[in-house]
Amino acid sequence: MEHSPDIKEKIIQTSTALLLESGGKPEHITIRAIAARAGIGVGLVHYHFGSKEKLIETCVQRIIQDVILRFRPPDIPGAGRLSRLQAVAKQVADFLVENPQISRISILGDMGDPAVPDNTMKTVEGFQGVLGVRTEEAKRALYVFTLALQGLFLRKDVPPDAAGLDLNVKSDRDKLIEWLLEKLLKGIVYEDPAAERDAP
Repeated sequence: MEHSPDIKEKIIQTSTALLLESGGKPEHITIRAIAARAGIGVGLVHYHFGSKEKLIETCVQRIIQDVILRFRPPDIPGAGRLSRLQAVAKQVADFLVENPQISRISILGDMGDPAVPDNTMKTVEGFQGVLGVRTEEAKRALYVFTLALQGLFLRKDVPPDAAGLDLNVKSDRDKLIEWLLEKLLKGIVYEDPAAERDAP
């Protein structure tokens, strides 16, 4: 039986491709299909990952890591730090809503087995990089924001009247992100670039 890291990587790449082809629906993928496409025996998949759930979680975490690396603030002439961060946070929220199963697996995986670094903490670091403020206070605020965004996503199908907005509607989602970041970062960053220069 082959146990090399190359086989394990081949299984991850094959499973990731199948997961993306299925629209992020792990229930449409079987261990047999993974093994057949990878040209290996079913036993190797079980040997390296133990279960389909663990393999899918590994693939999802990698997909999310790649997505995090691609988020970039749009070029908004004259925009301050907060506006750039809000634009990226909206991209993240859009991804969560447009890829619900992959997003749910990633978030629940991080919540069930928190670690540093996991995708939650990589998201916090990504937000901090966009913000350009690397203080402990900013990091805490962005950590709270990331956890709030994850929780809101997990509860997005709760009837809109419960929260006064519908997170499945982009305009509602965008308003909430703007409001939440303004509240959390008040006094930490300033929207007006001139104010940022003058701040202590």
